[in-house]
Amino acid sequence: MGQILITHGKLVTPTGILEADLLVVDGKIAAIGKNQAGPSGTRTLDARGNWVLPGFIDTHVHGGLDADTMHATPAAFDTISRHLARHGVTGWVPTLFACPADALSRVLSAIEEAMRHQGPGARILGAHLESGFIAPKFKGAQPPEALRPMADPALREVIRRHAEVIRIVTLAPELSGAAELIQELVLLGIRVSMGHTDATYEQVMAGAAAGATRVTHLCNAMRPFHHREPGTLGAALVEDALDAEIVADMVHVHPAGIRIAYRCKGADRLMLVSDALMGTGLPPGIHVLDGREIHIGQDVARLPDGTIAGSCITLDRALRNVVTDIGVSIPEAARMAASTPARSLGLTDRGSLEVGMRADLAILDADFRCQGTLVAGVRVFAPE
Repeated sequence: MGQILITHGKLVTPTGILEADLLVVDGKIAAIGKNQAGPSGTRTLDARGNWVLPGFIDTHVHGGLDADTMHATPAAFDTISRHLARHGVTGWVPTLFACPADALSRVLSAIEEAMRHQGPGARILGAHLESGFIAPKFKGAQPPEALRPMADPALREVIRRHAEVIRIVTLAPELSGAAELIQELVLLGIRVSMGHTDATYEQVMAGAAAGATRVTHLCNAMRPFHHREPGTLGAALVEDALDAEIVADMVHVHPAGIRIAYRCKGADRLMLVSDALMGTGLPPGIHVLDGREIHIGQDVARLPDGTIAGSCITLDRALRNVVTDIGVSIPEAARMAASTPARSLGLTDRGSLEVGMRADLAILDADFRCQGTLVAGVRVFAPE
């Protein structure tokens, strides 16, 4: 892979911000410090005083630039991967809408194939099933005809057959058979996230006891907080065993709500996700995407009736929002965008700027615009 020396950067490390050099050798961070020098043939990348952060990991993304994960084509995955890399993302988890078993099997097979033949761009890390096992009351933009009971044999068989490519399954823990399904998924090595749910506080805690470790897009598509029944939201905020996604487009969740979530969960348990739809990156306006009319705004997408269908944000903008609008420090924001999602997926080789870690890096300017992205030391995005 060769060597590259990144100079004149403000490195966002676990111990703080360092104005230092970063040496990459064979795809890994080999040294951090002032006046570093690499072996003969080392190339130099001048960061020009910009922020150098660990590459972002988006664990909840549906698409971008008119490409959708459900299209399940090499071209769609390549388009999304390249689009994400332009915004500092180095790893992503294609997120699938609820669908029939045969369609799910087809998409998972396509993701597995795409993982074997990754092109230049953000790396596909596996699949996130925003599954058919969710509460109809909080289905959001999920197709109601695809919702199934937990015991559905066809969906369960597809999940077992494709378990190695599935990273996350979102489900509603109050549905009949949830505890048994959670336990089965955990034994298969799949992370369980609770979301699209009308679960009570006690039902969420029971889901966590069964092995669920995540909460899908905190505050959205879930039973809200009440002082006598804290609900899904209350349980998610106080249960330290649960990591929580949050969409920081300032529309999905009010800034004060994000601030509350941050104060409750901290950067080690709250992770930034985009929940980005295929309309992300398209100009604002009305678009017909896969036969559905979608109203694309600056950072959010809505159905014609006003229902939020997903976000149009990218993680560089989400990081900027939590720093400038919420008051999160840049090192903690980097944890929310990189190290926390990495840990939540069980990835121990990336997510922070430390010697020995993969050289997955995002370079952002003072306005948090991406000026370069490296995946395992290879530059996959540079601004024109």
